[in-house]
Amino acid sequence: MTEVKLSDVDLNLLYIYLVLIEEKNVTKAASRLKVSQPAVSRSLSRLREVFDDPLFVRNSHGLSTTARTDQLAPQLKEMMEALETLIQPSEFIPEQSTRRFVLSTTDFGSLTVLPKLLEAFRAQAPHAVLEVKSWDESTVSDMGNAEIDLAVAVLSKEPPAGVKGMRLKSDTMVCLARKGNPHITNGILTLEGYLAAPHVQVVLGRRHQYAVDRALTKLGHKREVAVTLPNFVPAAAVVRNSDLLLTVPKLFAQDFAEISPNLEVYDLPFEAKSFDYSMIWHDRYQHDEAHKWFRKIIYEVFEEYKHLYDD
Repeated sequence: MTEVKLSDVDLNLLYIYLVLIEEKNVTKAASRLKVSQPAVSRSLSRLREVFDDPLFVRNSHGLSTTARTDQLAPQLKEMMEALETLIQPSEFIPEQSTRRFVLSTTDFGSLTVLPKLLEAFRAQAPHAVLEVKSWDESTVSDMGNAEIDLAVAVLSKEPPAGVKGMRLKSDTMVCLARKGNPHITNGILTLEGYLAAPHVQVVLGRRHQYAVDRALTKLGHKREVAVTLPNFVPAAAVVRNSDLLLTVPKLFAQDFAEISPNLEVYDLPFEAKSFDYSMIWHDRYQHDEAHKWFRKIIYEVFEEYKHLYDD
């Protein structure tokens, strides 16, 4: 028997074979397939060539199967059902999912965004897992390795090719200081007080100068950075127990001040550029139904923040 390669077989023949097995009648098979009876007969002839077996024999009612067809029928049915599933649109059912979703963000994102995100995540997908990984400037270039589903961060430059981005919300920088800080005058943070105070600076990645320092440089001023830390939460904790000032995003400052009654939020005494929070993900996830659901939840969390904080 000559070896037959799958590439040489029209897969439509296998579907016709399955219908013939189920109908055991060429006329009924043709009606179900919406083709002519001679077309089904020609397909049966080709199937006999492929399998080197009669496959069916005629009887008074139509067709009866050969031993070879009886052997192949269960495998053929299982295979055709699998192919049907393969070509169907993917469906994501949150309440049944056990998928692990990996979010990359800063500790600021974990403090500010994560509680609201987790509430919606757990309510809709109680069996899924949310894993949070730390973010730095190099993370965006690593998004192609499939270890991160999505990141929420402030981008200093356009994401590389293959990485999608969506603006979520604009924010501004403000200053955190403890109540009674001697550099605050009558409840107002002046430029003189800001420059006289020692500062805590959160250093993310390899960035050496921040927007607030560039703004001060344009005005001919420079602040004193006394402490640098890699995360927002410990930096805010330092300010809570010292006379240092911390310049941070307004979204973080307001949320942290809510859980730290001895901290106050002050507008900066000079103009600094606003910035955007972005949601970024790799192109491979663009049409993934589960990923679309995850992106929608994060987008809705920031829509809620817009309602709460935007003027």
